[in-house]
Amino acid sequence: MEPLFLFVFCAATAGLLIESVTALHRFERLSDEEFNVFVDGLLIVSHTKTSPFILVGNSDYSYTSKYGNFRVTDILQEKVRLSHFTVVKRASGVTSLTFSSCDLQVTLEIFDRDGLTYIDVTSVPKDINRLWFRLTSTGSDEHVYGGGEQFSYLDLNGRHFPLWLGEQGVGRNKSYWVTQTADQDVPASGGDYYSTYWAQPTFVSSRKYFAHFTSTWNGQLDFRNELFHEIEIWGGPDAQVFPGSLIIGRADTFPDISTKLTGLLGRQPLLPEWLHNGVILGVQGGTEMMLDYLQQAQKEGIKVAGIWIQDWVGRIRTTFGRRLFWNWEWDPKQYPNLDKEIIRLKEEEDIRLFAYISANLNIEGNMFVEAKSGGYLVRDISGDTYLVDYGEFVCGIVDLTNPDAFAWYKGKIRTNLIDFGFDGWMADFGEYLPPDAVFFNGISGEELHNQWPVLWAAANREAVEDAGRLGDIVFWMRAGFSGSHNFTVMAWAGDQLVDFSTADGLASVIPATLSLGMSGYGLNHFDIGGYTSLYGVTRTEELLIRYADIAAFTPMMRTHEGNRPSENWQYYSSVYSMKMLGRATEIYILLKNYTKGVLEEVTTLGYPAQRPLFYHYEDDPRSYDDSMKYQYLLGKDLLVAPVYLSSSETNDRWSVYLPPDDWVYLWDGTDYSGGGVVTVDAPVGVTPAFYRKLSTHAQFFRDLTGELMTTLPTANMMCTP
Repeated sequence: MEPLFLFVFCAATAGLLIESVTALHRFERLSDEEFNVFVDGLLIVSHTKTSPFILVGNSDYSYTSKYGNFRVTDILQEKVRLSHFTVVKRASGVTSLTFSSCDLQVTLEIFDRDGLTYIDVTSVPKDINRLWFRLTSTGSDEHVYGGGEQFSYLDLNGRHFPLWLGEQGVGRNKSYWVTQTADQDVPASGGDYYSTYWAQPTFVSSRKYFAHFTSTWNGQLDFRNELFHEIEIWGGPDAQVFPGSLIIGRADTFPDISTKLTGLLGRQPLLPEWLHNGVILGVQGGTEMMLDYLQQAQKEGIKVAGIWIQDWVGRIRTTFGRRLFWNWEWDPKQYPNLDKEIIRLKEEEDIRLFAYISANLNIEGNMFVEAKSGGYLVRDISGDTYLVDYGEFVCGIVDLTNPDAFAWYKGKIRTNLIDFGFDGWMADFGEYLPPDAVFFNGISGEELHNQWPVLWAAANREAVEDAGRLGDIVFWMRAGFSGSHNFTVMAWAGDQLVDFSTADGLASVIPATLSLGMSGYGLNHFDIGGYTSLYGVTRTEELLIRYADIAAFTPMMRTHEGNRPSENWQYYSSVYSMKMLGRATEIYILLKNYTKGVLEEVTTLGYPAQRPLFYHYEDDPRSYDDSMKYQYLLGKDLLVAPVYLSSSETNDRWSVYLPPDDWVYLWDGTDYSGGGVVTVDAPVGVTPAFYRKLSTHAQFFRDLTGELMTTLPTANMMCTP
């Protein structure tokens, strides 16, 4: 059935009103210089002569990079308002418009499909490389979320966010001495508030709609203007897609918005049952040390689901720390008898092993030689293999746009990891791709840069599916973009600094997870203890345990030794640390019957596992405040308020905002009324958590409280041997 399409002609004081109505979007012409576009009754576009919907222009820009840290020099040459428009309507439900200024002209079509409104740009001037869309803003009372994985802010309103993947940076705060030192060592390596492994041209408004852009180019989400949100898309005459489509989805609730958004972008498969068996221990050093670490952990009561041995391929040493030999096959010298132990551990102890891989090959390895001889590597402009310095070692990049190279590498994942016996791995990197690289499919490196982690995720996902192991194998990635939703099984937050700083430390993993969830990707976890240790910043025992305390209330627990294991506190550095990790793991396991239901919602409905407070408390203004970015809801019924500062700052007390509802403190069963701030005891080992008194899971939580009270830290445990 064709969508309803009406024409209404009437006289109006503002000028001639021409209105076209379809089942979802409504175009309303107010005058020769003004029009509005509504989606499901909500004003999305308000075009005027002084603030038009579309602007075009040009800029001179260039990229420089080192170790995945990109510096973009951008000099805007012109930005032209396309104020004049003409309208062509068709009875098929498509609104076609042409925008112009002098000899510049852009044509687009507005139509509805599958419950969403599409704005397709069908033609642009050949001599421009920038295009800006402006969507209506209601000013400071509007809140905006998403933009991929944002570590510093949850509410994006009032700031701008570049759409370019890279290293997140060290410190990520220009006023922090660590960031300043990093920038001095390697330009841009300190990062900034918007630096991220996973940028995404998607946002969700508190006005109850999402906007998604299909471009993979560089660009910017700019929310600094009170009157409009401006989305900048780069491109040019050689672009395969420029600028792409703008897609709008409207719903009455945030959960329904998530369902629509993930219906468009994709959802993650259900995680395997074995993941809830315990923690995944990240250890290194060879087979004997791996088994010793396991035995030690088990002796101290840590329930172990798996062991992650990222150095299964062998080791090299750099000034950054110990690094892996990027030749992705088992090194029997480093791990003798691993082929037998990997089978024994799974069959006899139900413990799985996990590996590490990237799409980059060290030039000293045999896989690089094989890939080069097969023509499977990315090339430079002279036609030679493009070589990238990853920090005192040099690699080639597998050209995943080449079908033969893609199949070859997917086969290596199948043979070297899956068939060998690994039940998952870290699929690292994806954000380093040089914009001047040359690819088999002819698309420029600049246009492919953001899309690269999607291709990398697809190679891993297809290898898993070809083996018939989807839903059983778990691989995790830090880099992502639009489309990763369809392929990446689990995300992880990347390389946090091993301190309590908010921009890059423990706290940052919380808004990162929430913003990613609002961008349509529902599963995230982090390195317990953080990763990056530089300039004398080292991990403390307290930091490690606080990380573990939070991880108990997430979909996945995994430790990491960091880039300099010998200089940093490890879970195995003391009996106390092992006891506390074991306790956090026990809490994680006790929660599994609730968490599993939350994870089912990720797969079936597209809801993120960890949700901002406003997600289920839409009528509570305070829940929208950016200060709430360090609290979250695990599912609908469990509120978690992680302690992200050291005890020297908190005195083991923590203030928590409770939205309007009836709440019960998970640790002791005390009732609280919501709508205000409460302060509770929060010693190391206790993450403040509250459940909804009227939850359908209330009895489960009441029983859980009884279990938890027997696990509270004792005076004996609080003394580090």
